[in-house]
Amino acid sequence: MSKLTVLVADDIFANQFLLASYVDMIDPTIGVRMVSNGKEAFDVLEKEKIDVIFMDIEMPVMNGIEATKKLKSDSKYSSIPVVAITAHNLEDFASEFGDAGFDTILEKPYSEETVLEVLKNLKLL
Repeated sequence: MSKLTVLVADDIFANQFLLASYVDMIDPTIGVRMVSNGKEAFDVLEKEKIDVIFMDIEMPVMNGIEATKKLKSDSKYSSIPVVAITAHNLEDFASEFGDAGFDTILEKPYSEETVLEVLKNLKLL
């Protein structure tokens, strides 16, 4: 079985590093790629097999909602689970996240345990 590869799309390097560190603590064999916006996520997807995307909402160039809508409307990528990473109040944005096509949401601040829970709920671990 090939190893799992996670793509983290977040414009703040500290957030990328934190999520990558949690993934590494969960399972050091999981590959992690990091990008700063939705456009860069597509650049990676064109070249590499990605099993799940953790997508921040607020990013420059292409934000997480735009990127996820584009991903979910493209048959090449629509089956890849996309996890919204947000500090937004979920009650205010739940329908917008659902309309964009996110598979689940990871609320900030998150922990190793909540990241593990998301990966298990998506049946990736």
